[in-house]
This record gives sequence, C-alpha cells and structure tokens, in this order.
Amino acid sequence: MRIHNILFLVLAVIAAISLICVWFVPSVQDFMVGNTMWNGVRTFSEVVSATQLDSVDDLLIEDPEDSTLISVPYLQYSTDELEKFRSFVEGGGTLLLADDYGYGNRLLEYMGVTVRFNGKPVLDPLFCYKTQWFPKVVEFATRGDFQCVILNHATALQEVPDEQAIAWTADSSYIDSNENLTWDEGETKGRLPIAARLSVGKGTLIVVGDPSLMINTMINRADNFAFIGYLLGDLNGKNVLFDTSHLSRTPLDVSKTALIRIREVMATPYPLAAIILVIFIGVSIWMMRIGGEVGKQPQNS
Repeated sequence: MRIHNILFLVLAVIAAISLICVWFVPSVQDFMVGNTMWNGVRTFSEVVSATQLDSVDDLLIEDPEDSTLISVPYLQYSTDELEKFRSFVEGGGTLLLADDYGYGNRLLEYMGVTVRFNGKPVLDPLFCYKTQWFPKVVEFATRGDFQCVILNHATALQEVPDEQAIAWTADSSYIDSNENLTWDEGETKGRLPIAARLSVGKGTLIVVGDPSLMINTMINRADNFAFIGYLLGDLNGKNVLFDTSHLSRTPLDVSKTALIRIREVMATPYPLAAIILVIFIGVSIWMMRIGGEVGKQPQNS
C-alpha cells in the first residue's frame, strides 16, 4: 500500500473518531441543553421538550403566539437581537428572561419596562437551605402546586409594581451590595421581589432573578419545577425554545452546534442524494483501482 494511501486512511480514522467524540461527549458549560452535569439544563429541557436556539436569527417573529422563549443573558445582546426579541414579545410570544449578574437589564430597558435586575446577591441567613446563598421563597401572588422555592446565588428585582410581582423572599433577606456576606447599614433588607410577569404588546415578559432554578441540581429541589411550570403557563402545543446564543460556549459546544447543523442539512433530500452519489463514485473508483491492480500480471525480470 502506498504511503499517501496510508496517510489518507489514518486521517480518515482520526476524523471519524473526532466526530464521534464531539457527538457523544456531553457539554459541561452552564445552562447548556445537552449538559447532564449539575450545572446544565438537560432535565428541565427534556421535560418541557425545549429546542436549543443557537442563533436569534432562527427566531420566528412572524407568528410567535405559539412559542415560548427562555433566555439567560450572560453575553451582551446586539441591537439587532434586541429588536428581534422585542418584536417576538410584542407580536404575542412569551419570553422568560432569567438573569442574576448578566445583561438582562439591557433587554428590559429596550423593552420599555421599568423592572430591573438589581445585580447584587440576595442573601438570607435565617430562612434558607443550608447556606444564606440559598434563600427560601414561600410568599407568592398566587398559590399553585408550589409552597416553597429554593434560590441559588440569586438577585432581586427592583422597580416592580405590586400587581406585576409573583414571588418574594422572606423579611430576613437582604441585598449584599458590597458583597461582604453580611448585612450592613444602608443595604436593602426585607421582603424582596424575585419574579414578575409583565404584558408587552400582545405578549408576555416573565422576569426571574435566578436562572439557576432550571439547572439539573436545582430543578427538583423543593417546588422549583412546579414554580417554573407556573411561570411558563400552559405549554400544550407550544414550541419551547432555549436560547443558548448568549451563553459562553467552549470549542466542544461550537463543534456540536456545527455538527447538528450539518446533520440537518444532510437530512434534506438533495444534499443527501449528492452525498450518496459522491460516496458511490468514490467507492467505484477505488474498487476499479483495486481490481486493476489485482488483475496485473507480475513482470518477469
């Protein structure tokens, strides 16, 4: 066998192994749909049948009434993206904006609403789960199939009208503005809103100060899942989208996204037929070469 054939075979094997690894190795990044670790949202996304949205350009804003979009804004929104999000909600879509220390306020400002994320930790040394970083929430505007929600490194909302607020922390909670893990004179203390529902145009904007409610390690604690289900409302027949375009992604995540897009393109009739034709021609040429070499008579010296 010639050297260039050996090199080609080695490269083909390496490429195949790499593709298999990219496809089957799960993501470990925060809030990724495919992440089965403690910090992913695999459990939540499977229960609500969420589809990963890798680009806001793929967001359908012509007929958004049957869609619910979830966004965790850890990367900045562009002006074009802000306009698409606003058009989506104003057109009748539902947007769940879950943030703590990211860029959610930029979107809220663009939407023209008064609610803002405080951006500093809300702690509770008394009414909490194990540590003050995990405050318990038991006061809700409406009682559903939930009695207690456990937060995880959350922030509070501000400038929330009472009629728009959904849930509040206990009176013992406070906003740790200087982040020294203790309450100081001048820091806001007491009942703090952590979730709100607002009407924007024909749609609904839901604001939550803790995206960690949805991660694998938190979704089944206390009544967290029931509470998120209440926020999202009736999802029967709705298309649920989880925006990952504003989350930090590793090269593995980028490769998985590219591989998924290639698979989607290859699954369409014309590209699939072209690929089969190329494979057929390649195998035929190879077989003819092999046959020709086998049929050659050895030359006498």
